[in-house]
Amino acid sequence: MATPVTVIGSSACPDADGLMELAYRRTGLGDFGAPARNAGLHAFAAGLRGELWQAMPEAAREQVVEYAVHMLATRLKLIDDRKRHPQIAAQQITRPLIVVGPPRSGSTLLHTLLSLDPEAMAPEHWICLEPSPPLALGPPSQARLDQAGRRMMSLFERIPDIFVTHPYMIEEGSGALAECGSDILNMVFSCQQLWCLYRAETFRRYLLDADHTAALGFHHDFLQHIQWGGAGKHWALKGSDYLLRLEEVAAQYPDATLIWTHRDLAQQLGSLANIQAILTGVAGEPVSGAAREAVGRLAIEHQRASFEKGMRARDRIGEDRFLDISYHDVMANPVRTVERIYARCGRQMSEAHRAAIDEWLRQHPQTKHGVHKYAMDEFGLGREATNRQFQDYVERFGFGYGLRPPLTE
Repeated sequence: MATPVTVIGSSACPDADGLMELAYRRTGLGDFGAPARNAGLHAFAAGLRGELWQAMPEAAREQVVEYAVHMLATRLKLIDDRKRHPQIAAQQITRPLIVVGPPRSGSTLLHTLLSLDPEAMAPEHWICLEPSPPLALGPPSQARLDQAGRRMMSLFERIPDIFVTHPYMIEEGSGALAECGSDILNMVFSCQQLWCLYRAETFRRYLLDADHTAALGFHHDFLQHIQWGGAGKHWALKGSDYLLRLEEVAAQYPDATLIWTHRDLAQQLGSLANIQAILTGVAGEPVSGAAREAVGRLAIEHQRASFEKGMRARDRIGEDRFLDISYHDVMANPVRTVERIYARCGRQMSEAHRAAIDEWLRQHPQTKHGVHKYAMDEFGLGREATNRQFQDYVERFGFGYGLRPPLTE
């Protein structure tokens, strides 16, 4: 069992300023960057204090404070590195591939396949947890890698079932691929995972309603930081909450290819609702019965709101920036699916990339670490109700409960 990294006393819930003060004490650094990058922190701290703290067990309180302080301390170190090494700010982020599909739509698998290109760069958990000092100054020490692993496991040890739904973490640990949302934008608290873990409605409304431009500016700075001294020619990125900030990411990366993954909603939403119920173990105890159904139904409603926001943003951004990919295509013909993506963005898929995909798939059968079992009926939504609730999405993309377009030839 992993040991907690640093426990902070938590009898009273700190506000945003209190969390920043704790990060300052830890690092001796005080520059958090542009004040606009603290909007998510204020929303998260308000939800934590106003909605959740009283019902949280002491271990969960200590963990969330430690998590928040570490994220803020990491930001402080990144800004200090940037001041010390102006070469970081000179890095150019060009033509990234960004998977923007929702959770449980095959986005993680597709991201993995894209990352296997020898010319691709993709962030890993360890460097998001311990990014300082920059790689240009030397490879990470074993102690740094071990520290990242402990931080990762100190969160997940409260929810062991997460390893069935995210099996790649079992073998790869902190070397597993990271998400832009839960592993980079969590440092500016513009991260859906924080709502999945702690479920404050104040914070959920922030995610849906806020302008995330400042957060995407931090994301760009972070990519520059780890690109300096890294290897590769283009980024392969993924975030399961990008539908909440599509306009901001399109503006930040005007030459990006935005890849929207889709899946039969009976599978995607059932899996999503089940995982949301599992994640309640972080803030308290796993739920069952009527409470489990309520958690799952809210997760499904949040997904509907995310789809609506994403579709409106897509209309304003323009269809030419997007490529739609079916989960079912990825499963049926993964190499052909990646070839389609590369053809769309003017890249040639190498034989080395094809061979790497074939080898990875051989070593990672889908049910290697167990089967993720779930059913939409558990959450009170059947075929007709789901397709009615997601009518605009169904009509636009052809995916619904029990609905999917034919496989691409």
